[in-house]
Amino acid sequence: SSILSIIMWTSRSNVIPLARLWWCAAACVVLCENAVRSFTITPPYGRAKSSLAIVTRLYSEPMSQSSQQPTKAKANTATKTKKNIPSLIVFDLDNTLWTPELYTLRSLQRKGGIPVAGTDVCLFPGAKAMLTKLAKLKASDNSEWAGTKFAVASRTNSVDWAHLLLSQFGLKDLMDYIELFPGNKLQHFEKLHQSSQIPYSEMMFFDDARDGKYGNCVPVSSLGVLCVHTPKGITEESIFDRALRLYREEWDGGKHSIVERDGSISQKAINAATKQVQVQGARMKGVIKKVNADRGFGFIEVPENEDVFFHFNNLNKNDANRVLNKGDKLSFVTNFNASTGKSRAVD
Repeated sequence: SSILSIIMWTSRSNVIPLARLWWCAAACVVLCENAVRSFTITPPYGRAKSSLAIVTRLYSEPMSQSSQQPTKAKANTATKTKKNIPSLIVFDLDNTLWTPELYTLRSLQRKGGIPVAGTDVCLFPGAKAMLTKLAKLKASDNSEWAGTKFAVASRTNSVDWAHLLLSQFGLKDLMDYIELFPGNKLQHFEKLHQSSQIPYSEMMFFDDARDGKYGNCVPVSSLGVLCVHTPKGITEESIFDRALRLYREEWDGGKHSIVERDGSISQKAINAATKQVQVQGARMKGVIKKVNADRGFGFIEVPENEDVFFHFNNLNKNDANRVLNKGDKLSFVTNFNASTGKSRAVD
């Protein structure tokens, strides 16, 4: 009788048809459920969910799905992207930011004098404009540059003069890290990595010396740093802007990457000047060129590469007792030593 009364009410009222139908169905289910419940014992593991709740869920589910679609789409578009700006930008000093190189000021040193910024040593025009802009960005609220650090790394022997000139040029406030000491530039970057905890792949390095005995770009690029070769210094601000664009748009993050003077990116595992192998684990073939049996070392001649050093302690265990002679053919694996910047033959 209750169900019949509800149906008669809904048929006579002015309720919207869809709502009227829903209320009719819901009421009928509830009444039937109560009737059954009064004659049925609830199982020990608990009664199923209310039929009214099921009906309500089925009715509202399409609306719920449509309301959640924008959120779902937004979540799908939230993907991790590469940083547009390096986390650490490092500059060499001599012949990169300023000129001349400090070692050329021997006459001033003999006289007991000290260099004066702007007189004895000058910033390159492009470097000056670049550093001025970077100082403004660091002091601003520019979100794109938030968190970017700056550093200098120089192998100069004139450490005191370098510190003095950085102060005179007003650059110490800009630089978050300063590494000035003679030695292999790889050691400078190891210290920068330890101090900043920034991955090498998020660093950019400007230096005038590409390769060879005093080269810096080739060994540092082996760490995964994007190096920018500036053979004549940062003479124009566009050199920096171009390198930044290449970092953002073209560099794939691979090791041994160098931005060349013509604006291209080269990725070579072999030092183009000395042809010294820089890749760990690369098995090669060569001929023993020289052996010093008394001291237990020698050199291997490799076609189109620099001679590779080896020590008897690094011989394969099967050949440990073998007598080595000049002209013997062998194969070996290269092992790059980051502290010395050189490779040696092992295995």
